[in-house]
Amino acid sequence: MQKKLSLTAQEKPEHKFGELYSLLCNEVWLRVAAQETLKNKGSKTAGIDGMTKSHFLGNFDGDITELKETLKAQTFEPLPVRRVYIPKANSEKKRPLGIPILFDRIVQNTLRMILEPIWESDFSIHSYGFRPNRSTYDAISAIYLQLIGSKWTYQWIIEGEIASYFDTIPHQKLIKVVKKRVADKDIHEGLWRFLRAGVMYRGQFTETLTGTPQGGIVSPLLANIYLDQLDKYMETISLNLTYEQRRSRRKKGLGNFLYVRYADDCVVLCNGTKAEALAMKEELKEFLSTKGLTLSEEKTKITPITEGCKFLGYQIIREIGGKGVMTPKVLIPDEAMKRFEHKRRRILSPNTHHDSIRAKISAANRVTRGWCQYYRLTDSPSIPFGKLSNEIFWAMAHWLGRKFRINMPEIMRKYRRKNTFGYKAATLVMPKDFKATWLKRKPWHNPYTAKDAIIREDLFSWDDIWSGDETQRHGWMDLREEVILLKGTVCALKLPGICESNGKPLHPSEVEIDHITPRARFKVRTEADRMKHLQPVCSSCHRAKTKTDRKVLSRMR
Repeated sequence: MQKKLSLTAQEKPEHKFGELYSLLCNEVWLRVAAQETLKNKGSKTAGIDGMTKSHFLGNFDGDITELKETLKAQTFEPLPVRRVYIPKANSEKKRPLGIPILFDRIVQNTLRMILEPIWESDFSIHSYGFRPNRSTYDAISAIYLQLIGSKWTYQWIIEGEIASYFDTIPHQKLIKVVKKRVADKDIHEGLWRFLRAGVMYRGQFTETLTGTPQGGIVSPLLANIYLDQLDKYMETISLNLTYEQRRSRRKKGLGNFLYVRYADDCVVLCNGTKAEALAMKEELKEFLSTKGLTLSEEKTKITPITEGCKFLGYQIIREIGGKGVMTPKVLIPDEAMKRFEHKRRRILSPNTHHDSIRAKISAANRVTRGWCQYYRLTDSPSIPFGKLSNEIFWAMAHWLGRKFRINMPEIMRKYRRKNTFGYKAATLVMPKDFKATWLKRKPWHNPYTAKDAIIREDLFSWDDIWSGDETQRHGWMDLREEVILLKGTVCALKLPGICESNGKPLHPSEVEIDHITPRARFKVRTEADRMKHLQPVCSSCHRAKTKTDRKVLSRMR
């Protein structure tokens, strides 16, 4: 059915789809959407109702039937999203995320399954973010290969970013764009309800009069649908020119432009004058203002390509290459190296000796793999990778020495494995193990009409780095939220709660999760994380109990 929708959209660009709501109520579609939603690691995180994957699976068939009947009766009403804040990379500011309840996520996923095949036939080839079978690799490749294959040197780069894009999308204008392709009024109403569902933060409800919350499954698609207008505008004024038209402009002394967009970030390259680049920036600004959006003055810059620009965490620059001629390069920014070093120091900090070797290696490997996989497509990554490998090697050696109070020869004898360290089945991954990946031109096909499997990019995030502490490992914060919501001490809608140890009032931001029986007492460590073995406590009670637990464990050993 998705292929049929996509082919129809492809063959009939003006066609408006009706009778789509019946697919939203279809039990088969809901089951597929639910299974896909529950596979996501975010399914362990609860919305304001406290329901997580484990609770939903307990009554899967019943919940799906209930959801289907509610949608058929058109009595389905989305609940407000739970607002959380996560750190932004390279900034002291925090990024707001809205976490819908599981029922809402499943309905949103079904909506995405219906709408995405239609718009994938319409979307521009210059858009790369949050699309199936498209990635940051493809976006960077598009820029690099255009630069390296261009007869006319691109001199100026416009780095554009829309200010608070996900929070400022005008709802009425967005629905108007959706109506150009979808005639089904029930789908319009369903989208409107999700957009207007509101936000719950620390017991306070806030209306959502603009924007689509980051964290919702359908939000990235809606964001792309609205910004597709910008892509089409850029194609009309510059990108759809033929080779002869571009050549003619250059002969007249006029510049041409290249354009790549990834979500709310875009890069425009100009091979004309700086004045033409400034004029293009103003044109972008004016166009976005007609759509109710603002081009960020702070983050939108025009720079010479010899100074380079930063896009999606990479540095794109033209500098002298190996043959003594100017050549475009994709490099690892200094800030990225510093951030990796900061995370490495945090993971292998001297005050983390209570962590197990296996957990420490696992934590270090998680960061190294994610970072190196992301940056191995840069020019000559073996140089920075080799430098970082040397630093990681000696940092781990010193961490082991301090943990066991042994000298360097003994460390090497016990734990060294060739050019790395290991313990039992765990081996420390080194950056130099990752080989360079060449940027290649990849033909793009509509994923819903081609035979290729649909792949969605899973971006590496610095916002959630585990240091090796078993109580702060990946997924622990999700478990913390579940305990807060379901242990009866703190409800998402009613504050304050109670510390299970001393009975005093406790604000959610102060909650710490304690293992009633220490994790070390469990033969199967994952058993320790079951709800019945956890309790919310205040920090002072947690410290006191941890101190007592460690004394008891040391006597037992």
